[in-house]
Amino acid sequence: MPIARLLVLVALLCTAASSAAAQGRGHAYGHTTRGSGPSASASPELQQQIQAADGRVFGSWLDDASLLEPGTGSLTLSVGYWRTPAYREWDVPATDASVGLTRRVQVGMTAPYFHAGVPNGAVAHGLGDLYFSGKVQLLDPAARGRRIGFSATPLLEVLSAAPSAGQSRLGWALPGSIEVRGTGWRAFGSAGYFSRGSLFASGAFEVPVSDRAWVTGTIGRSHSIRRDDASRALGLVQTRTDVSGSLSVAAGSMTMFGSVGRTISALDANSSTLAFTAGVSLGFAVRPKP
Repeated sequence: MPIARLLVLVALLCTAASSAAAQGRGHAYGHTTRGSGPSASASPELQQQIQAADGRVFGSWLDDASLLEPGTGSLTLSVGYWRTPAYREWDVPATDASVGLTRRVQVGMTAPYFHAGVPNGAVAHGLGDLYFSGKVQLLDPAARGRRIGFSATPLLEVLSAAPSAGQSRLGWALPGSIEVRGTGWRAFGSAGYFSRGSLFASGAFEVPVSDRAWVTGTIGRSHSIRRDDASRALGLVQTRTDVSGSLSVAAGSMTMFGSVGRTISALDANSSTLAFTAGVSLGFAVRPKP
């Protein structure tokens, strides 16, 4: 299973960095999901932690309040690597696409293909958790005389496998996002709820280093609110904090990016000791302008 990612990703690795977000184009910067890696080759102590960790849910989403122009889209192809005390995971490829429908609405989806396993052990692979989102802009930060914006992004979560026997693979989340633009900087963040049992808050600060390049720092905090006696008995954390930094470079309609991050809160079997993402984002026209 894919591990809990918290981009900015942003992802909660908050390290699944999206160059489109860094440009204020209204693309999700990162998102994170539940996850526990293969445990067949792990030590008995780690196997016990991994099994208990299935009761926790760490979900996060980081986005701005900007939107793509109607009739335009963004396609991001990336490679992600996550290392935890228990196992390793590669997401190759990870695909993220968004399309602007109207001045106030855009839609998007995320589809990673994961390869996960313990060092020198068997590797599991397959289609990871899917996300389908619809972003609604409530206040445009680019409007004349305004530097602040708001948006809401209801999303549908489709897990690659049921979290436990009898439970649904479908879930939902409702993040709300804010964006503030200053002279030579931009800040944005999101907060909300995942239906499988997680509250989260995440933020990013972005500054340009040249006409074509910018750096972004992110932080995300997710709290599992599910009743989880097994993980609590083992002393596994119920709140997780992750940070990352990224560099993006634009070249015409293409943007290349890379990010690195890790968990900075207390570590356990599913915490990230290293998270790396690199990729390219392409802008395109869905329909010609009138």
